[in-house]
Amino acid sequence: MDALSRVSAQVLDSALPSLPLYLLQATAVIGMIGVLLIATRRAGHAIEGRRLYVGVALGLIYLFNSWFVARYSQGVVKLHLGFDILLVSGLLGGWRGGLACLGASLLARYQFAGTQYFLPAGLEATLQMLAGVWLRRRLHPRMLNELSLRLILQAWGVRIVVTALGLALGVAIIGAHQLPVEELAIQRLLALPLSLLMLGAVFALVYNDAQIDAQRQREQAWLRIDPISGLPNMRALGERLQHYWRDNDGIGKACLIVAEMGNLRDLRLRYGPLQDNGIWQRDSTEEVHRLLPSLPATQLEIYQFGDAALAILVRDLALSELRTQPQITELASNLAEQVGRDWPGFRPLFRCAVVELKPPVDADEGHLPFRAITVALSAIESGVVFFDDPIQRDSEIDALIEVALERWLQQGDAPLCYQPKHRLQDRKLVGAEALLRMRDGEGRLIAPMRVISLLRRQGRLAELEWATLQSAIHFLQQCRRDGTQLKIAVNVSAESLRLPDFGLRLQELLQLHDVPGVMLRLEIVEWTEIVERDVVDANIAQLLAAEVTLSLDDFGAGYSTLILLSQLAIAEVKIEQALIATLSDAKSQSIVRFIVEVAHRCGAIVVAEGTETLAQEQKLRALGVDVGQGYLYSAALPADEFRRFAAS
Repeated sequence: MDALSRVSAQVLDSALPSLPLYLLQATAVIGMIGVLLIATRRAGHAIEGRRLYVGVALGLIYLFNSWFVARYSQGVVKLHLGFDILLVSGLLGGWRGGLACLGASLLARYQFAGTQYFLPAGLEATLQMLAGVWLRRRLHPRMLNELSLRLILQAWGVRIVVTALGLALGVAIIGAHQLPVEELAIQRLLALPLSLLMLGAVFALVYNDAQIDAQRQREQAWLRIDPISGLPNMRALGERLQHYWRDNDGIGKACLIVAEMGNLRDLRLRYGPLQDNGIWQRDSTEEVHRLLPSLPATQLEIYQFGDAALAILVRDLALSELRTQPQITELASNLAEQVGRDWPGFRPLFRCAVVELKPPVDADEGHLPFRAITVALSAIESGVVFFDDPIQRDSEIDALIEVALERWLQQGDAPLCYQPKHRLQDRKLVGAEALLRMRDGEGRLIAPMRVISLLRRQGRLAELEWATLQSAIHFLQQCRRDGTQLKIAVNVSAESLRLPDFGLRLQELLQLHDVPGVMLRLEIVEWTEIVERDVVDANIAQLLAAEVTLSLDDFGAGYSTLILLSQLAIAEVKIEQALIATLSDAKSQSIVRFIVEVAHRCGAIVVAEGTETLAQEQKLRALGVDVGQGYLYSAALPADEFRRFAAS
C-alpha cells in the first residue's frame, strides 16, 4: 500500500506541471471547434451535411494537439485531450467524421510515440470514437434543441465508462506487469474534470449553432410566406416549380391558374387600404378546393401572386385537359361570388389566366411565365382566358422584338430595306426610304407597326429609331464606298427630337462613319406631338448645321402638318398614301394641288408615297409632284440588292 502511495505521489508530481498546458489545450481545442462550426455553417440542420468536415478538422486538431503535448509537456505523465477529441468526432461527425478523426489519431500515435503500445492505444481510441457515434444516436437531435446538464453528464458518464474499459482492455492484451497501470490510471483520472468542462463547452457551441441555423430557417420561411394572407408567395412558387421539374427530369405536365381582381382600385377607394384584412387568407386553399372539386386536392397548390392575385398550381394536367373542366371556365364568377361575401355592397370582378408551364431550357432561366400571365390577363376584363397558341405566339413575338432591339442597339444591324424614290420628271433615282423589315425565327415578316406599337407603349420608340439610324448610316457608308451618292430617309418621331443632345449624337455618328450629313434625311412622323420646343429647336439647329435635311411624313393626315411646315425648316413633304389611292377623285386632286403649292412656297419638294400605277404617275406629274415612291418603281429592297439596283 505504501508503494502504491509513493507511485501515486510521483505520478501526481509529474503530472501537475502539465496542468496549465492541459488547460491551454482545452481552451485552444474549444476555440477551434467554435471556429469550425462558424466556418462551415450552412443551411439545413446544424451539423448535418458537415459531418465529414467536422471529422477531418478534428483529426487535424488531434494531430496539432499531439505535437503540442510531445514538444512542450514535461514529465512521465503527459496530459492530453486525445480521448475527448475522438469522442466529440463521433458525437458530431458520426461514422464518417469519427473514422476520419480516428485515422488521424493513429497517425499521430505512430508519429510521436512509435509502435510501443500501439495496439492497445489504437483499440482505446477506437472505443472512444465508437462511444461518440453511440452517443450521437442517443442524443441527436435532442442536443440541438436542448442545452441541459443532464445531457452533458450522460456524455461524460459514457466517457468515464469507456475510459475504464479501454484501460482494462489494454491490461488484458499486454499484461499489468508490462504497462505502467498506475500512471495511466491517474493520468485518466486527472483528465476527467476538464473533460467535463470541455464536453459542456462543445454542447453549448453545438446548441448555439443549431439555434442560429433554426433562426435562419425561420427567416427563410418568412421570405416565402405572404405576411398578410399567410399563403406561400411567388418566391415559394418559383422554387416549387424548380423542384418539380428537377424531380421529373425536366418532363411532365403542369398549369398555372392566376386569378386577379380587376377592380381592386374601386375596392380600395371604398374600403381603404387592405392591410390586415386582405382579399386572400390561409383558408383560401380550402375554398379553391371546394370551387374545383373535380381536380384532385393532391394536384392543387395555392400561392399568393401579388396584392390581389391568387395562383393555383395544377400538377400533372395539360392545358388541353383543363379546357374540358367546366369548373375552370366558371372559376372567375365563382371567385367573385365567394370573395364578394366579405365586402357587402361591392361586386368584385375577377379575370383568370390559365397558362401551361414548360420546363426551363436554361437552369438559370426563370420558372414563372410572367409575360404569358400578363398578356393573358390583359386580354380580358373579366372571365377566364386560356393562354393558347395564338396568344402564345403574340407573347413570343413581343419577347423577340425586345431581345432584337437590344441586339440592334449593340451591333447597329437593324434589318432595314430601302424603297427607291424616283424623280417624276425623268424617273431618275434620287434616294430611298429606310423601312424596318423584321422577321421571326421562322422567317415570317413581323409588321413594322407591330414593332413600333409595342416599343412605343414601352417608352422605347426613341431607342428603335436610334437603332435604325445606326443601321442606315452604316449602309450610307457602304454606298459611299461604291461611289453612290444618294439621300436616304429614316423615320424619326418627336420622341427622338425631344431628347437632349440628339442632334449632337447624330453628328458624331455621321462623323464616325465618315458620312456627309447631306446624304441623310429625317422623316418626321406624327406618332406624337412635338413638345419641348427648346430642345427640339436646338436639335434641329444642330442637324441643319450638319446638312441633315428634314422631311414631313404623311402630310395631310394630321391637323398639325401645316403648323410644322411653317415652323420647321422642312426640305421635303410626303403626301399621305390615302390621297394617292383616291387620286381619281376630284377632291383628292384639289388637295394634292394645294399641298404642292404650299410646299413649293415653303421651299420643299413633294413626294407621292404609294405610287403604284402609270395613271397615278401621270396625274401626279401633271399636279406638280416632284418625286414618286411605290411599287410602280420597286418594292423595298434589302441593302445589297438596293446597292445593285442603284448601280444599274
